[in-house]
Amino acid sequence: MKASEIVRIIVIAIVGALIAFWLQPWLYERGIIGISDVPVDAWIQNDYMTGAAIVFGVSVVCTLLWYVLAARANIRDTRDAQPWAVVWWVLFLFPVLSICVALYFFNRSQQALLSLTGFFVFDILFLYWLSTATSSPKDLKYAPPGAFLLRRIIGD
Repeated sequence: MKASEIVRIIVIAIVGALIAFWLQPWLYERGIIGISDVPVDAWIQNDYMTGAAIVFGVSVVCTLLWYVLAARANIRDTRDAQPWAVVWWVLFLFPVLSICVALYFFNRSQQALLSLTGFFVFDILFLYWLSTATSSPKDLKYAPPGAFLLRRIIGD
């Protein structure tokens, strides 16, 4: 485990929290993304924040779970690393399912459905994919899709 990987996960989680719990609701509050079929302030407090907390929490837990599992993996050669891509995708399913739960149980606004889905998809891509693609431990650092290119861009 490298300190830089852990710090990167923490920074991405903090930025993700700011986006999910401050920026996205602000867009609804200011009417930049307009909804009129429910009272906006009550919808943000009761529906949006609950759904965002579910998506955020599941994404962060899955990121940490991936990191711990990947750090403990016993990789000797590329054949040992190949099954870990499947593990990454299985863990990715949980944040995707959290979006389904959040939208089904915690969204009373039909007008917000498309924007809310887009925000939640962005959130899991930011919180889970970006974290794992930039911060996976050495032996599995290229297991997440796009990690090779992303790590070349950031110089890691």
